[in-house]
Amino acid sequence: MTQSQLLFGKAAGADEFKVRGIEARQRSTPPFIEKVQQECLDQLDATRSPDAVLGRLERAIDELQAGNVAVERLVERNRVSKPLEGYSQNTQNVAALKRAREQNLAVHPGQDIEYVVVDDEKSSRDRVALAHEEIETYDASYYETQLVRAVESVLSPLGWDRSDIRRELSGEKDAVLSSFGANNELS
Repeated sequence: MTQSQLLFGKAAGADEFKVRGIEARQRSTPPFIEKVQQECLDQLDATRSPDAVLGRLERAIDELQAGNVAVERLVERNRVSKPLEGYSQNTQNVAALKRAREQNLAVHPGQDIEYVVVDDEKSSRDRVALAHEEIETYDASYYETQLVRAVESVLSPLGWDRSDIRRELSGEKDAVLSSFGANNELS
């Protein structure tokens, strides 16, 4: 879905947003990401301030990095579209299907596979853990990227993109030549 297909809004007098095409609407989105995105929409509605939205994002990232998000809130659910042999890319779904096969679990096209990303840098089946497995950790960096993408969907109507969000999160500010003042002129 392209940025132009994102849609969310609230009718006058309505209590809740109507959302289409954003992460909170997609069934594969983990509950934690969905909740943070909804809270960011609420922040934007209440304050009309990107800073308030970024504040909520920062708190969510801190929770992730500290390991304070329950792994069951990070479960991704994706529908399998073909047998394992039909996939040519080594995606997270493929890694999950390999794990399922290793555990003698049959997952057929049309069924869902549920997993948590534990190390997205790996290309093997070890990049994910199936939702029913005992999961001790998760890939905070991967889920941080998912959060930034979800907040980009909220702020994109205001002209913000991922690089703007990352820049704000890192505290970088664009240097303006005029801020150097007249005393710093070149001779």
